[in-house]
This record gives sequence, C-alpha cells and structure tokens, in this order.
Amino acid sequence: MKIKHRHFIRKSELKPLKDEILKQYDEKFVDQIFPKKSNVEVIETEAGDTLFAINNVLKLWKSKDGYIPVLTLLLNKQVDLKTIVVDFGAVRYVTNGADIMRPGITKIDPQIKKGDIVTIVEETKSRALALGKALFDAPEMEAKSSGKAIKNLHTIQDSVWEFEKQFK
Repeated sequence: MKIKHRHFIRKSELKPLKDEILKQYDEKFVDQIFPKKSNVEVIETEAGDTLFAINNVLKLWKSKDGYIPVLTLLLNKQVDLKTIVVDFGAVRYVTNGADIMRPGITKIDPQIKKGDIVTIVEETKSRALALGKALFDAPEMEAKSSGKAIKNLHTIQDSVWEFEKQFK
C-alpha cells in the first residue's frame, strides 16, 4: 500500500467524523477509538483506501462497507465488537480472506444485526482472526445450515494489516 496523501484534520472536523462513525457504531466504540485529546491524521492510499491514525496509532479504515477498526485494536482488546466464533477447521480459510460460511460457525452473538461489523474469533483461544460484515440478523444466521453468513473485510494477512505493521 502506497500513500498518496496524508494530512491532519482540524478539531472542527473531528465532530462531523465522530457523528458519521456514530451512524454505524455506538458511543462506547467512538470513545474507545478517540481519546479525549485526539490528533487525527487522514491517510489516503493509491489504492483509494482512507485510513485514520489517532495519536500516531492506525485505528480506522474507511471502506465501501463503512468504518472498520484495524484488527490490532481487537487483538489488544482495545475495542469491543459483537463476535462470531468459528471452529478450528475454518481458521485457515478465514485468515486467507474467505467469507465465513454457516457450517464453520460455532457461536453467534444474539445481538448481531444485518450489516453490523463483527469480530471473527477462533474457538480455542478466542483470538481475533478477522473482521466481517453480517449478512443476516443473528436469529436468521442461527436458522441457516449452509451458505455465507459473514462477509470477510479485514484479516491478519491483508494489505491494511501489512500497512499497519510498516506504519508503527
């Protein structure tokens, strides 16, 4: 990922950004992402991605699916999201970017709504593997026995993950 443009936003631009994120997440999430004193840098890549570094830590990625927290925040337990648990057999596929299929899911957070950004964790150590977008509400997902349930958006092997390692 190559940087095309980067700049810091003014304090006056911070509230509209937070308000936009609040359309997708709750107040608790926004507070976890933005500390009281936030120095926000917007990073635009040649690939057309927009990334947000808050106080020199890469935290958000804006994609066509909305605002997605960087996976490191979930690995370090700095952000709480609704969770999907997958069995050990699905781990390799999920980390390689495959969408999450219903047979590989062992546990579904009952609060999940269609369109929510969720954490995909493995069942043995509850370690975050990826972030995805729910394709169904939790009850619908529970009722399904096959097919895609979660669209995979961000894994530990994608370009955002690699960029974040270089960013530090």
